[in-house]
Amino acid sequence: MCEFKAYIKKPALVSFSYNKTPFLKMFINHYNMAKLITFLHVLVAMFTPFVVHGANPSMTLSVCGQAPYPEICTYLVGKTSIEMPLEVRKVTLLSTLAQAEHAHKLVMAMDLSAFEPRAKSAWTDCLELYDDTIYQINRSLGSTNSHDIQTWLSSASTNHETCQNGFHDFHLSSHFQTFKASLSGFSKYLSNSLAINKALTTLLTTSKQLKGRRLMETNNFPKWLSKSDRKLLATPSDTPSADLVVAQDGSGSYKTISEAIAAVPKLRKGTSRFIIHVKAGVYKENVDIKKSIHNLMLVGDGMGSTIVTSGKNNDDGSTTFRSATFGELTCYT
Repeated sequence: MCEFKAYIKKPALVSFSYNKTPFLKMFINHYNMAKLITFLHVLVAMFTPFVVHGANPSMTLSVCGQAPYPEICTYLVGKTSIEMPLEVRKVTLLSTLAQAEHAHKLVMAMDLSAFEPRAKSAWTDCLELYDDTIYQINRSLGSTNSHDIQTWLSSASTNHETCQNGFHDFHLSSHFQTFKASLSGFSKYLSNSLAINKALTTLLTTSKQLKGRRLMETNNFPKWLSKSDRKLLATPSDTPSADLVVAQDGSGSYKTISEAIAAVPKLRKGTSRFIIHVKAGVYKENVDIKKSIHNLMLVGDGMGSTIVTSGKNNDDGSTTFRSATFGELTCYT
C-alpha cells in the first residue's frame, strides 16, 4: 500500500512510502509551498497510469470472475501472461473466432448423402449462420466500442442457437452428435466473450474511459444518420425518386420485391442509398436480403396499401430461420 502524508506547518513534513519503505522526505516551510505543489504534480503523473488503465493481475482475474466459465478465461490469461483487462477481451475474442471457424468447417464437412430435404435445408442455414458468426466476431475484434461489440456478439450467439434449432425442430438432432462437444466448446467461449465484454463496459464507463452513446437527437433521428438520409426519411412516400419500381400490374421495373432486390448489385452505381418503391398491392413472397446488399431502402404506399405476406412454417418443411416473411441478415453499414 502507498502512504502519503502532508503537514503544512513550520517545519512541514511531506513523506511518501511504497510498501512501507520511505523513499523520499522533504522538509519545507510555508515559503516553499510552490515546491510542494510541483512535487504533488510529479507524484500524480507517476502513478496515474496505474489508476486509469488498471494494469494489474488482480483486476484481470476479476474480469475472468465475471465469465460463466472462468476456468477458460483464467487459462487464456495464464497462457498469454496478459495483465490489461482489454487484452483479456481481445484474447477471448480471438479464441472464440478460432472456435467459430472450426464449427463452420465441421458443418461444411458433414456427410449429406443420407440427408433428407429438411435436413439439407437446416444444414444450409447453419453454413450461412456460422459464416455470419465469423463476420460478427471479426467486426468485434476490429472495434473499440463495447456497446457495438455486445450487439455483434449477441447476434453470433443467436446464430449458434438458430443453427441447432433447425435440426431440433425437425427432430434431427442426431446429425450433430458427431461433433456435439466441439459446438459446446464454441458456445462456452462465446458466452465468456459476451460476459467479459459486458464487465469491461461497466468497468470502462465507471472509469470514465467510455462515454455512453447518444443514439437519438431531438428530432428523433439516430445521431449517426446522415442529413441526406434524414431528409429522405422525412419525405412523403409518394415523393422520393426511386431507383426501381415494383408493381404487380407490370407498370414498374419488376413484379416482385425479390426480383428487384436481386437486381440491385448490377444496377447500383456507387455506394449511395438505393431506393425501391413498392406500389400498392399484396405481395405473397418471402423476401430475403443478403448482408452483401448495403444502403437499401424500400418505400411502400402506406400501411394497408403495400402488404407483404407469406405462410412458410415448420410443419410445411421450412426452418424457423427461413420462415420470415421479410428478413435480412445483418444488412447495415
